[in-house]
Amino acid sequence: MTTLEVLIPTHTPEGISRVEEMNLPEIDGVGYVVSWQNYGDGVIPDALASRSDVKIVKYRRKGVSANRNNALDNATADILLIGDDDLIYTAGRLEAVRRVMDENPDVDYASFRYEGADEKVYPSGECDLGGRIPKYFSQTTFEIALRRNSPAGQLRFNEQFGPGAPVFSAAEDEIMFLTARARGIKMRFFPVTIACHPGLTTGCRGVDNDGILLSAGAVIAKTFPLTAALRIPLKAWRLFRSGKATFFKSLLLMSKGAIKGMRIRL
Repeated sequence: MTTLEVLIPTHTPEGISRVEEMNLPEIDGVGYVVSWQNYGDGVIPDALASRSDVKIVKYRRKGVSANRNNALDNATADILLIGDDDLIYTAGRLEAVRRVMDENPDVDYASFRYEGADEKVYPSGECDLGGRIPKYFSQTTFEIALRRNSPAGQLRFNEQFGPGAPVFSAAEDEIMFLTARARGIKMRFFPVTIACHPGLTTGCRGVDNDGILLSAGAVIAKTFPLTAALRIPLKAWRLFRSGKATFFKSLLLMSKGAIKGMRIRL
């Protein structure tokens, strides 16, 4: 039987309570790796401590990407599903991840769908992610499944990106996606819903924040190196029109982020 682990980063004593409230489904062959940062004097709830399918690893380093990497380093299953501590999973949806990976043994990096307040738009059907990026595709961290014993299983989140990073405080998911493409990993999108995210994700909130805007510029530069100089002003204008950020601040910080981002190797 193909095994699956859901990798859940959390932090602070309140974080482990959020994981408890997820009511993680108990399924044969499915486990959960919880990487717990800033745990302080928190105590593992009995509802989690008593479960043999839940592994909780305390972790001292800072940053969401480092926390996710700790979960990856402690995973042992065949398929690794990147998770979060504010999602709703069901047995049927987790089984769908395992089924898709079993039916597509040539795919090492799979991206799925989630439902929630974002009402995120996706490609209309299954498609390859290694060539031209499909229309309407964008990567969210907790849509990703990796085959552990493959090149995809060696991927790690770039710790220069994501909440808690010193400069680029977002875009760890997009950089992970671009890194997989740069390394020629076999990637595919499947229009299969695997989780529910009840609230808005960071990408749908205001982005008038230095670290988020720097990250956006870096992603544009890494994705479109030849046309970034044209795309950044257009992105700044769209952020201004949508009310998410001011135009000149966006233009300045995304331009700085693009220059810094081009120096980073995927």
